[in-house]
Amino acid sequence: MSPSRNSQSAEQPRGVETIRTLLRSSEVARALQEVGDRWSHLIMRDAFLGVRRFEDLRRRTGASRGTLTARLNSMVNAGLLYRTPYGEGPNRLEYRLTEKGLAFYPVALCMWMWENRWAGEYGLPPRLVHSVCGKTLQPALVCAACGEPVRGGDIEYRAGPGAFKYAAATSTTRRRESAAPSGDGVDTTMFHCVDTVGDRWATLLLGALFFGLHRYDDINAALGIATNILADRLRRLLSAGVIEQRLYQDNPPRYEYHLTDKGRDLLNFTTALQEWGTRWLPAPYGPAILLIHRPCNRRLRSRIVCGNCGDEVDPREVQIRASATQTERKAAPRRRPQRRRRSSPGKRPVVRRTKTS
Repeated sequence: MSPSRNSQSAEQPRGVETIRTLLRSSEVARALQEVGDRWSHLIMRDAFLGVRRFEDLRRRTGASRGTLTARLNSMVNAGLLYRTPYGEGPNRLEYRLTEKGLAFYPVALCMWMWENRWAGEYGLPPRLVHSVCGKTLQPALVCAACGEPVRGGDIEYRAGPGAFKYAAATSTTRRRESAAPSGDGVDTTMFHCVDTVGDRWATLLLGALFFGLHRYDDINAALGIATNILADRLRRLLSAGVIEQRLYQDNPPRYEYHLTDKGRDLLNFTTALQEWGTRWLPAPYGPAILLIHRPCNRRLRSRIVCGNCGDEVDPREVQIRASATQTERKAAPRRRPQRRRRSSPGKRPVVRRTKTS
């Protein structure tokens, strides 16, 4: 799904009804049925960081016990995680990634890249080291056919064989919650990205913008959601700086919604999600959307590579290390603050006294 207005070609469908069908039947829509809310993204984040036990997941995500239990059960049923016992107790279970779950790593890395570039208020992930080359991981999304980086202006979309024969079931809309910390020990890493795209409708709204829809009525018709939900998602994306308003009519004032540079930079996330859905959630009639990489004129199959050595990134070959700043903070001894006496040398008085005549 191209984020560039110039990337639309004569072969690409333009009608709102066609885009509505493509969005509903797309591989992204099917992927969002399994990992389409903030808790699922946070669980996947922690699973890739080696967190496996319920209490650790609850503490780090800030989810309630009931919410976490429901999401874990759903992700186990979807084949993303599996349970394995540890210790001697019958109820001591760990949650580990399956091959399907491990294959979600490119999506998580694209979220990490976006967070690393655009988030400033939340904690960033620790340093990732590619064990193959021993250097700090600089992930890059490239075309598997030609090896060139994936850029928005180089991609066009076409309707695939499954576009008009399959549509992802509409799930019950969960109440959206912000990813604000809710307890001690909550890890705020990637919260900005999760708060931006960690929602099914927000991601599909981005898809509508990538397809070239800019006006409220067109976006609403393509998504087919309640107006209050659409208005809420538009406000959130505007607040995050992912989209901007442009006036196209003065009386009454009407606005179009366009992606900013920050919003266009989410192309890698949606492309990786499309690739994961195509591989692991295939439709019976074939893919609904075909992405064409213009530089090589072949169907785009994306992959994540290390920017230093060029090898495809395997999550089992990535080491997690604390940054230098984190290491220094841990190593530095804690000192008890000393109270200075009023007569201590060098102390300035609160009020400077002057000589009166």
